[in-house]
Amino acid sequence: MTEIKRPSIHDRLQRVLVLASSGLIVAIITTMWFTEQLPAAIRWPIVVLLVFLIALVSASMLQRQVAELIEQPLGHCVEAADAMAKGDSSRTVPPASTEEFNRLADSINRMTEQMNAATQSRLRVEKLATMGRIAAGISHEIGNPVSAIANYAHLLRMRTRDVPGTAEPIDALEREITRIDRIMRGLLDYARPRRLTPKPIVVDEVIEDVLRLLADQGIVRRFRLDRELEAPDGVVYAERHDLEQVFVNLLLNAVDAMDREGDIVIRSRINEASAFTESIEKRRTDPEPQRWAHRPSKRAIAWLARPESPSRFLQVVIADSGTGVSPEDEERIFEPFFSTKQPGKGTGLGLAIVASTIENLGGTIWVQRAREGGAAFVILLPLHASGLRRIAADVPPAFP
Repeated sequence: MTEIKRPSIHDRLQRVLVLASSGLIVAIITTMWFTEQLPAAIRWPIVVLLVFLIALVSASMLQRQVAELIEQPLGHCVEAADAMAKGDSSRTVPPASTEEFNRLADSINRMTEQMNAATQSRLRVEKLATMGRIAAGISHEIGNPVSAIANYAHLLRMRTRDVPGTAEPIDALEREITRIDRIMRGLLDYARPRRLTPKPIVVDEVIEDVLRLLADQGIVRRFRLDRELEAPDGVVYAERHDLEQVFVNLLLNAVDAMDREGDIVIRSRINEASAFTESIEKRRTDPEPQRWAHRPSKRAIAWLARPESPSRFLQVVIADSGTGVSPEDEERIFEPFFSTKQPGKGTGLGLAIVASTIENLGGTIWVQRAREGGAAFVILLPLHASGLRRIAADVPPAFP
């Protein structure tokens, strides 16, 4: 997108002063020429009066320009800063007509977005700490009774093996016990820290293995799968199991979002931070005139605005043609126990674990509307040093 070139305050004021001075000189010369035949006693008062009126108009024009170019945008900045100091983080500064105040407005708005992102991050950390304490307490208080119930259910099945009509309720009992255990394990995986042993991982290889696993299980066979893995040098520093869990969760969510058929698209590419801010992205399989516009993500903007953000990063997109995610749920969907699925179909921890894993890897994730009609989950991950060296080795020198 082409950036609008705005004039500076100096240029605008200089233009007004030149116009006012030129008008004053022309008015004086014209007045002197038209009153040349009048007596001096009448002529000079008229000249002085006209000069005074013209000077008054010029001063009024200059004052108006100063108010428009300096006072009004400065007032907007002060109001936004006061609102921010009072805790209102929704106030933004409108674009200004001059370069200096427009840059100041952009800086204040970016600072507001970063403060909002920092506040949300702090709230997530506090929530994570609370969840850890709750998980530890629940695991201790519920774990032993659930194990006892599971043992009694197994014993009951053995003693009533020949009793008709008992197998179905015992199956339901064991199924619900397994569900409780799955919820507890998911809660502990989300909340408790683990000893990590990361190493350089090629993400495209992990995606291929996950797709092969789901295909062998018959999970994605009835769906049209389109893979565009274009990052063979996309090496990140992570645990392979964590990345597998991320992609399995996202792909299973895509499957659950569609009934019996649909499209699943998974793409990977290495992106430049400078080019990523472009709002229009074209896929290689799109028709030539087709262009798709995506609104910028606040998570991506905040991630790229960090001092430690890389200039090159890995981008992975998993999209589907399902029901999608409503705009009001795009942030809540990563909260623990929030689920858009029907009751009993999910624990609400899958995407929370995905988001926590991606953030632990130094990346970010968000969801947006997919061109396929459903949801598109976008992941940005920093590249490992080995991947960066391989990319640099493939780039031809600027001067042979």
